[in-house]
Amino acid sequence: MSDLRRIVMMSVARGYGMVLSLGTLFVSARLLGPQGRGEFAAAMAWAALFATLFNLSLGQALQHRLQSAQSKPTLAEQLGTLGGMAAALAAAALLCACMLYLGSGGALFKGLSPALLLLALGAVPLLVWEQYASNMLAAAAQTGLLNRAQYIGRSAGFAVFFLLVMYLGLGVPGALASQLIGQFLVAALVLLPLWQLAGSSAKWARREVLPLLRSGVVIHMTTVSAFLLDQVSILLINHDLGKSDVGFYQLAQQMVALLLIVPQSALMVIYGGLAKASPDAFWPQQKRLAKKVLAGVAGLSLFAYLVAPWMVALVAGHAFDPSVAMFRALLPTILGISLALLMTPQWIGRGMLKLNTALTIATSVVVVGASYWAIPRYGVDGAINVRLAAYALWIPLAQLVFWFWCNRRAQAGVATQAGKGVD
Repeated sequence: MSDLRRIVMMSVARGYGMVLSLGTLFVSARLLGPQGRGEFAAAMAWAALFATLFNLSLGQALQHRLQSAQSKPTLAEQLGTLGGMAAALAAAALLCACMLYLGSGGALFKGLSPALLLLALGAVPLLVWEQYASNMLAAAAQTGLLNRAQYIGRSAGFAVFFLLVMYLGLGVPGALASQLIGQFLVAALVLLPLWQLAGSSAKWARREVLPLLRSGVVIHMTTVSAFLLDQVSILLINHDLGKSDVGFYQLAQQMVALLLIVPQSALMVIYGGLAKASPDAFWPQQKRLAKKVLAGVAGLSLFAYLVAPWMVALVAGHAFDPSVAMFRALLPTILGISLALLMTPQWIGRGMLKLNTALTIATSVVVVGASYWAIPRYGVDGAINVRLAAYALWIPLAQLVFWFWCNRRAQAGVATQAGKGVD
């Protein structure tokens, strides 16, 4: 199967999940209103935050391990080791959340009841596991299994959402419960085929723990920094403005996320290719693939700009009209985010973890500080302008410099091999 076909199939699967998310949004926006939708978005943002903080990026660390280790872990060892670490890290995440809630008397999670927070945080172990499992499947070139799990799990979650929210009228708790059920099914349907591929066995490989943690900690600084760039605005808007503003802005961000399906799918395909070749050897193929993906994303962004008013009215109703201008303002960030996603495997494969981490952390410190200052003063416009400066200017510039560096390294490698052949 060609790389482009794999990308298309993964994009369709991810797109299907996003369409169902938009269907969920279609119903929740009308039944819950901007206030309820904002409450739902804030709860899910906290779940995503804890899952991101505590997964330690061990899925990406596995990709680095498969590139650098002389004795690569078998799939059974990957499954047993990462599965055990996922359970331990998820337990630590939930304990931390409980301590923060009790210590602040709930003030840190402004406006969220214990019941809503519990429903949202129930997805944390499942989110951690999915991050690990998707990387194992990508390295094994078995992304089709992940596609199937997403089709079934997201469909079931969507059906449960209709039952709980539309027919039973359970409101925000019902919406959160449906997300939890859907995520559980995805996690289970990924685990079963992985177990079979591993020969119905899972082995705890003690020798892999420290190498994974060492690489993961370095990569994780980049992951957390990138997450803060993406999520800090929602949390600050929730704190400084109001639930309605969270609902408007979160819808705009979700529409942006819809356009990022293709580069995210390409990322998993690139990981699979790099697992079988060196970064220099794979670079020409990756470069061709990246150019096609970026061209496609640019075309989709232009189309989305034109149909944005119709999309928002159809999905969420005219109560969410302010989201149109927010979405259009955020569109220039999509190419920058796509380029950063497509270059991530090269950073990891070449072992340039510390440099990438330093660049990302420096960017995140500036962005978080700027958002903390701008949002109380300029509202949602402040959040958008900070995001534009990061994703439409600085990050694309840094990634383009790395692109040309990779190109020179790959060309130098070809010249060296040619010289050896002549000798």
